[in-house]
Amino acid sequence: MSLSTLNYQILQSLNSHPTLDPIMIFLSSMGDYILWLAIFVALYLWKGKRVAFSYAFVVLVATILIFILKLFFEIPRPDDVRFVIEAHGYSMPSGHTSRSFASAMFLHPLVNNGKFRLLIWILAALIGLSRIFVGVHYPSDVLVGALIGCIIGYVGIKMQPYIAKCVD
Repeated sequence: MSLSTLNYQILQSLNSHPTLDPIMIFLSSMGDYILWLAIFVALYLWKGKRVAFSYAFVVLVATILIFILKLFFEIPRPDDVRFVIEAHGYSMPSGHTSRSFASAMFLHPLVNNGKFRLLIWILAALIGLSRIFVGVHYPSDVLVGALIGCIIGYVGIKMQPYIAKCVD
């Protein structure tokens, strides 16, 4: 079995559960910009403007990099699946997933509560999975998006002192 066939079979399997549509639409919409803005505000109030703007930098870098990579790869979105939501542009990699995992990676060291840390990672994974369930991404798009997001989040953590200098 080829990787392409496996990719498609996983997509078909996950996309064939209409009873989960309301949950998956909700999770997918969480990956839109409202969540990232809410996290920015929470960080601003909780950790201060330096951390909040470092987080904003991470989300912005993830968004720009994914946009560039989508134009580079030009992989079309799935076309013969049940579309639960509408999505435009190219498929690879998943922007929702990359922002989710960049956020999880960036937030991980800021949170002292182990249960909350786990919740952050579970939410990132569920947002990524929801993009497959709603029919707008292949599993490979989500995996690549998660990997890119983790890298961007990690780089954001390491660059935080330098970004903080620019905020003052």
